[in-house]
Amino acid sequence: MSQLIYKIAKLWGKPEGSTEKYDIDEKIQFPEDKDLDFTGNFRGDLMFIRLKDEISALLSNAEVDVHFTCTHCLKKFTQPIEIKTAEREFFLDEPEFDSQDLDDLFYIDRKPMTVDLNEMVRQEIILHFPLIPVCSKSCKGLCPVCGKDRNKVKCKCKVLVEETLNTHQPFKNLKKLL
Repeated sequence: MSQLIYKIAKLWGKPEGSTEKYDIDEKIQFPEDKDLDFTGNFRGDLMFIRLKDEISALLSNAEVDVHFTCTHCLKKFTQPIEIKTAEREFFLDEPEFDSQDLDDLFYIDRKPMTVDLNEMVRQEIILHFPLIPVCSKSCKGLCPVCGKDRNKVKCKCKVLVEETLNTHQPFKNLKKLL
């Protein structure tokens, strides 16, 4: 488990608008998410802001390198995930407004007066994943006929693949309709 837990007791005792800043450089892992495979440390800037009834955690310029599997050629590769900014409020008591989903509320652990940023960071990393992870823009992928890696070998299935692509054109007559 990562150690993104911060004591905020001193900040809680300060007046509204007070801040505390931290540089994050932590090894992180989330055992419940086996798909998250990190290489290196999670780095970024963190600022806590004391508000009236809560603490606001502002994460900025964060990054971590993540292992992915290319969807085209199935090779493992590493890509940096960058989080420009993310913010969450941590409440001491349940807020009076009821317009928010209860799953979106984060609380200060009263006894040790700590804030746990693990779930916030996990969610932000996942939100910044690429939609289609590919090892490079020029990745040719695997041949759909024989399964060979087309980045390494030219297979003889190329003609068959091109014929399939040329014969299956569902939008071919769309231009005529306009």
